[in-house]
Amino acid sequence: MFNTMSEGLIYNNSKWFFFTMLYLVVDYARPQDIVPALNYIKPGMLMTILLTAFLFFQGNLRKVDSKQTRMMYFFILLLALYVPFAVNNYYAYLTVKSMLLFMPFILSAIICINSMERLRTTILILISIMIYIALYSLWHKGVGSGGYFQDENDLALFINMWLPFCFCLFFTEKERMKKIFYGAGFILGLVSVMVSFSRGGFVGLLAMSFFLWIFSPRKIITLSIISIIAIVIFIFGSQAYWKEMSTVTDTHEDTASARLLSWHSAWDMFLDNPLGVGGNNFQVRFPEYQSDRFSRVMWGRVAHSLWLTLISETGILGIIIYLMLLYYNLKDIFYLKRINQESTDPQSRYLYFLSLALLASLAGFFVSATFISVLYYPHYWYLSAIIIAVVNITKNNMIMPKPTIVLSS
Repeated sequence: MFNTMSEGLIYNNSKWFFFTMLYLVVDYARPQDIVPALNYIKPGMLMTILLTAFLFFQGNLRKVDSKQTRMMYFFILLLALYVPFAVNNYYAYLTVKSMLLFMPFILSAIICINSMERLRTTILILISIMIYIALYSLWHKGVGSGGYFQDENDLALFINMWLPFCFCLFFTEKERMKKIFYGAGFILGLVSVMVSFSRGGFVGLLAMSFFLWIFSPRKIITLSIISIIAIVIFIFGSQAYWKEMSTVTDTHEDTASARLLSWHSAWDMFLDNPLGVGGNNFQVRFPEYQSDRFSRVMWGRVAHSLWLTLISETGILGIIIYLMLLYYNLKDIFYLKRINQESTDPQSRYLYFLSLALLASLAGFFVSATFISVLYYPHYWYLSAIIIAVVNITKNNMIMPKPTIVLSS
C-alpha cells in the first residue's frame, strides 16, 4: 500500500496542474489550428505566461533540482553563449528562446505531477493527444495540423514515442474500457505511421518493437503479438507503401543520398568547429561545407539528423551535456524497472510497465530522430520531465525497487 506523502512533499494546486495539462493540449493538439479564432488570444503564449506565473508565485525551484534539470540549464546556457559569436545571431537567439520557453512546462510538470492519480491522468492525456493526431493524419495524408507535425516524418516520430505506452499499459490495465482505449490507440498509431509513408518512422517502429520485446518479462506473448501485428501490416500494407519502405537501405535513392551527403558536411563542420557553430546555424554555414557534393547552394537546409545537428551546432560540450542527460534518464528508468512486476500492488505494476514503455519510447524517438532534425523539438525534453516526476513519485511513496545483486568474488 502507498504511504501518504507528507504535506511538505506534495503540492495540491489543482489549477496549476490543470493548466499544465492544458499547455500540452495547446502545444501538441493545437486546437487553434482547427478554430482559427483562438489565435487571437495566442493560447501558446498565454499558457506559458500562466505556468511562469505559477512558478514565480507558488513554485519552489529547489524542489525541482535534479541532475536532468541541471543538464537542461547547462544546454540552454551553452546555446546562449553561442549567440554573440554565431554567424547568424538571430537564429542562435531564437534557438535559445524556444528552449527557454519549454522550461515553464518542464518545471511545472515536475512539481505538479506528484501523485499516482496525476501521473495516470498525464499519461492518459498524452495518449489521447496521440490518438487525436493519428486520427487527424489519417484524413490529411499522414501529416498533422501544424506545429511539430507538418511533416510526415515528424508525425511518425511522435507516434513512435507514445505507442509503447499503449502497448505496455494494455497489459497492466484491469478496467475494460481503458484496456480498449489503449488497444485502439495502439492500432490507430500503427496505421498513422503507415499512412505517413515515413521510412525513418518505419525504422523507429522496428526499434521500438525490438525494445518492447527484449525488455518485456513476457517475451513469448510480446513476440506473438508483435508478430501478428507485423503479419497484418504486411498483408494490408499497400504495394506503394512496401515499395517506399524497400528503399530504406538504398543509399543511392535521391532523398537518402542527399541526407548522407548532408551528414558528411555536418561532420566536416564539426571537425572545423569542435565547439560548435551555434543553434540553428548549420543551415547558415552549410554552403561552406557542401563542396561539390550538391549541384545547388544549400543555404537553409538542415542536417536531417538529431545527432549531426547536435555535434555540428553544439560541439563537444553539447555532446557531453546531451549524453549526460540521456544517461541520467536511463539510470532513472532502470531504477523503475527494478520494481517487482509480480507485485499484487497495482501501483507498482503500473510503474514497472511504465518503465518498459519509457525505454521503448526512447528507442523509437532516437532511432526515428537519427533521420530528422528534432534536437530543438520539445518531445524529448518533456519526456525527461515526466521521467523525473515518475521517479519522484516512486521515491516519495517509498516504493522500493528490488536491490541490485552484486556477486562477490
